[in-house]
Amino acid sequence: MPYTEISRKPYKSPCACGNGFLRFYIITKENDTDYVKTIEKKTEVEILCDYCKNNYHFEWSDDECGFLVPNGLTFPPRIPYLDSKYDYTTDEKFIGNHDKGVIEKMISDMTAPKHRFIQDLTFEPAIAFANNWAYRTKKRSLAPMVKYLEKTLSNYDAIFTSRANKEPHNIEYKKQHEDRIQRIEQVKNQSYKANFVFDSEQDEIDHAKARKERIAHQYDPFQAMVTYHNSYKVDATGRYWDTLHILKCVEPRYFVQESAYHLSIVKRYLCKCTICNKKLVVTSSDFEILYDEYEGYFPAVKCDCHIVSSFEAKAMDILNRLGISYAREYSFDDLVGNKDVPLRFDFAIFEPDSQHNNSSKKIRLLIELQGPHHYTRGIYDKDGNFIEDKRGTSFSARIRLNKQKCYDGLKQQYCKEHEIILETIKHDESDYTTLEKRLIDILNQNGFNCKQAELYIDSEEDLFDLD
Repeated sequence: MPYTEISRKPYKSPCACGNGFLRFYIITKENDTDYVKTIEKKTEVEILCDYCKNNYHFEWSDDECGFLVPNGLTFPPRIPYLDSKYDYTTDEKFIGNHDKGVIEKMISDMTAPKHRFIQDLTFEPAIAFANNWAYRTKKRSLAPMVKYLEKTLSNYDAIFTSRANKEPHNIEYKKQHEDRIQRIEQVKNQSYKANFVFDSEQDEIDHAKARKERIAHQYDPFQAMVTYHNSYKVDATGRYWDTLHILKCVEPRYFVQESAYHLSIVKRYLCKCTICNKKLVVTSSDFEILYDEYEGYFPAVKCDCHIVSSFEAKAMDILNRLGISYAREYSFDDLVGNKDVPLRFDFAIFEPDSQHNNSSKKIRLLIELQGPHHYTRGIYDKDGNFIEDKRGTSFSARIRLNKQKCYDGLKQQYCKEHEIILETIKHDESDYTTLEKRLIDILNQNGFNCKQAELYIDSEEDLFDLD
């Protein structure tokens, strides 16, 4: 996979004798694909001093500090990792710091009357263990902690024996590691530590040279690949993307630079948010659902007046690939909640025969994606995780749940009175495969001919179905 250099930054340090200096560059490169990846690499350090070059050589230490090391000396090589079969398990690490008596006291503290939460504990090892558990698992209930401690206590002798068999290997590995650290310090004490700083003067020289080269070659011919983006093949006017109603195409041929020598031709559309009426100009290539290991699924573009959950984005991705015409956050003028704020449905699915008739879309059914807050008392933390109020002590959580149930009831009653089909999908069906099957079943039951195989792109229009 080819990488293109995008920057080169110089760094320098005085040398050991002070009559010269050391220099290296940090080079940043990007790959030449749709999914941009950036890498950084250091060049070899140049010793720009005759005396130091004859008496020293340069080495990086484990902590990324640079040293001019006298010839004949060198940093010791890294020690191979300890064989994984000698690694302590979590249980073995735990009993290494807690004997049977301590574990019994921890269990006693956690099961004492009125000790239901971490703040109720009084035994310091129990408090430390519980806080560490909550940090790792994001759960603060004492019950699973007690269960783990009881299981560990019942298997204590077997765990202790296993740890004892591994201990000599760990002690020897630790000794080798400490000996190496000692040798490293000895070499450092006889070496000169470099102090690298950004070399702004050399950077300006390099940039001036690069500018001259660009000017000299700015009119040189070059070859570039120009292609139509898949989204260019479909006229999206009148359709919806999340809460954005796509009003009109304002730029029918717009070039997007995909990489150094690759341009894509797309369209640009004027869109209007159906919630806040804000207008945005969006390129057609941004009408897609992306995935990130930490954020989950999310739309590449949306109005900033609302949040799109991974659950919702996942459903959007499935409906897009199925070619289903829909609108997001759909509301009716005569269905409102507190302060006359319209109640919104997650998805309004249009009649199949009106999918491409932008002037007369008719609603076939409504779909609600229900997170745990629809049926369980609790709150969402800052990371978006739902924390159930199992004790029922949170007044605000109770108010929110009652309000949510009231609004859900109003929606159900409205759909019943207006003979609109309403389907609900709970959060426990949010796994992509499960959600995919559930949506296909709902659509097929309501007159859509959907098959799971259609989720895979096999036609030009499937490549960019905005609805």
